[in-house]
Amino acid sequence: MLLKPEAANSKEDIGELSVQKRGLQGFYEEQAVVKEILVDNLVSVSVRHCLETAKNLLYIETDLPGDVIVHWGICKDDGKTWEIPSEPYPPETSMFKDKALRTLLQRKNGGHGSLGSFILDEGSVAFVFVLKLNENTWLNCHGNDFCIPLSSFSVPPIHSGQPHSEDEEQNNESGSLLISGNASEANQEVSAYTDEIIDEIRNLVTDISSEKNRKTKSKKAQESILQEIEKLAAEAYSIFRSSIPTFTETDLLEEEALEPPVKISSGTGSGFEILCQGFNWESHKSGKWYIDLREKASKLASLGFTVLWLPPPTDSVSSEGYMPRDLYNLNSRLTNVKMHPLTFQGRGNKSSGDNFHAAPNIDHSQEFVRKDIKEWLHWLREEIGYDGWRLDFVRGFWGGYVKDYIEATEPYFAVGEYWDSLSYTYGEMDHNQDAHRQRIIDWINATNGTAGAFDVTTKGILHSALERCEYWRLSDEKGKPPGVVGWWPSRAVTFIENHDTGSTQGHWRFPGGKEIQGYAYILTHPGTPSVFYDHIFSEYQSEISTLISIRNRNKIQCRSTVQIMKAERDVYAAMTDEKVVMKIGPGHYEPSNGSRNWSLVAEGRDYKIWETS
Repeated sequence: MLLKPEAANSKEDIGELSVQKRGLQGFYEEQAVVKEILVDNLVSVSVRHCLETAKNLLYIETDLPGDVIVHWGICKDDGKTWEIPSEPYPPETSMFKDKALRTLLQRKNGGHGSLGSFILDEGSVAFVFVLKLNENTWLNCHGNDFCIPLSSFSVPPIHSGQPHSEDEEQNNESGSLLISGNASEANQEVSAYTDEIIDEIRNLVTDISSEKNRKTKSKKAQESILQEIEKLAAEAYSIFRSSIPTFTETDLLEEEALEPPVKISSGTGSGFEILCQGFNWESHKSGKWYIDLREKASKLASLGFTVLWLPPPTDSVSSEGYMPRDLYNLNSRLTNVKMHPLTFQGRGNKSSGDNFHAAPNIDHSQEFVRKDIKEWLHWLREEIGYDGWRLDFVRGFWGGYVKDYIEATEPYFAVGEYWDSLSYTYGEMDHNQDAHRQRIIDWINATNGTAGAFDVTTKGILHSALERCEYWRLSDEKGKPPGVVGWWPSRAVTFIENHDTGSTQGHWRFPGGKEIQGYAYILTHPGTPSVFYDHIFSEYQSEISTLISIRNRNKIQCRSTVQIMKAERDVYAAMTDEKVVMKIGPGHYEPSNGSRNWSLVAEGRDYKIWETS
């Protein structure tokens, strides 16, 4: 159920897939089928020097499909050393390791291709960039960066011999794209003049290329002709550029303010989702939980939640909604609607995952079984009104089947629970949990990224760090977050508690009194945060609401970038998107006011949050 989806841009995933080699398990192995297709695309770059603002205005346009990210910077010398230019930056621009900028190009109307504009100060020698299409695809110039020279020349105006009209002056001042009749006549004169130059270049080329002249003219004379050709070509180019309508910086900023259309992905939603787990282990006892939640929907939306995770609605062996008996029968302890039954025919093929001993396996390898499941999901989606799927015990079957179900039903959001034990040595949690998060990422990868996964790795490490005052655990060996959120943030659904770990079951309850520290972490970091029902409707509601407001106000999303500032025994601090700094733990940390001014906007027991102002 969607409560309040927000418009957002979708960027390409910023994650790391570390795939480990494994032995063959089972009697067969699934292999991806790859088809290689040659494509031909265009990237156009143009630069104009604006005399009024003394800035270079650069435009990039491409017909490349999908999201295109420009990874860019400037050079102030001929050494091609990347530097970060001064602001303003285009929308959807983020810093990359303090060495470059990343900008998502805006989609063209109709969705065919992308474009972007960049304002660059004088003094820059070149604009350098590469293009990122997805995590594994980068475009460059034969192995090198694209390098666009930035000329700071000015071209004298070309007059048509007729006085300017008042309308023309207004158009020139506003930088309008309209060209008046007089301007058109001026362009005709420019065209005639450039035609003369082109004819002269042709004569020179003919002169130097004829066999007779090659034999009679000295090398010095030939070089002189070539230099003359270069001068004439430069003059023709200058005249051509002067005839292009001018743009002011104001026009560019107004154009940049237009937001591209929202792109939805089942693995991320809009990218700005905040998930509310709308039940606990005892919710079925109300007998009308769905009705109770409907009364609280407006409250949850006002707190900033965009997706509501509902308990299973079908008639089931378990009162809590698990192990369904009749998929089309919604007359359960949680709902009260009865539909027609569905039965499956099993053939007993080898399981594609781990066994869940409390219930029999469903043979997803059978086409008729997958067909029945997809029909049921379509029914839930189109007739009942569900917008997404939470998939339980996904270790029990191959992620490729999940991909099939999601692609067939196109949910707004999908997340799987790949629950696995973390690594321990003599009862002590290991610092390195790469193997644990790798198993979760392998499952996400098997779904082709169509679903996210609960970041159990982050839950476990955060739990241990706060319980034992070992905040150094919150940074891996490469200085990144140690969970799935550190490798594939857009597919990591972070949480600190759910109906299994907390509630009346309490299988792995988060350290008492430190819940808000946990939420200060997941609500200021990338990934899609999930907040547990019991915490929302408790004394923590006000602080959780404040943290959600900070996240939304600063547009922190699943692909945001995080820089760990400190990870020591009693304190952890990090900066997200260079807009928000957070600190948890009893130790001291405050951001320094250098190029940015930081304002304290939230604090509580062993946590603080700052925003840049």
